[in-house]
Amino acid sequence: MDIFKQNRYLIFVIILLVILNIGTLSMLWFGKSQRPAHLPDRQHPENERVRLQELLQSELGFDEAQVEQYLHLRREHREKIDHLNTEIRRVKRQMFDEVLAENPQPTISDSLLNLAQEKQAQIEKLTFRHFLDLKKLCKPEQQDKLRLLMHELFRQPHPGGDAGHQPPGRRLPGRDRPNN
Repeated sequence: MDIFKQNRYLIFVIILLVILNIGTLSMLWFGKSQRPAHLPDRQHPENERVRLQELLQSELGFDEAQVEQYLHLRREHREKIDHLNTEIRRVKRQMFDEVLAENPQPTISDSLLNLAQEKQAQIEKLTFRHFLDLKKLCKPEQQDKLRLLMHELFRQPHPGGDAGHQPPGRRLPGRDRPNN
């Protein structure tokens, strides 16, 4: 009985930590199914295609031919990006396998890190070229709308959180903003 009195605080802390761990794990588990509506739906590519088509037509004024050209460009871009991401994961796996080796070689890890960084740089270059191709698809008046949309997509969040930010496609960029 004396042990319980001495360790009462310790037992209380352990029980509290177990409850917090269970709560955190349940939030992570159940929170995975709740995705924001503006994120692409990778399980249903046809839904994503329709959403993207509506966005291009409503926000940029694309016609059917422009939409089809863009969807083709996007599919090619996505395939290249997915391939590079797979390569990056493979390199990272090798890097961490090296960490777990009996006698890890830091030089191997450094070279693998450099390789992963090179592949990430390729992704950034491909993305830049993809947006250049999108710009080429646009007519001059559509390029102005694209510029506004790009500013909206890449703008910094408001200080103190992202209050007032609406996902792209909900409104035309530049509208519904308070005048400063």
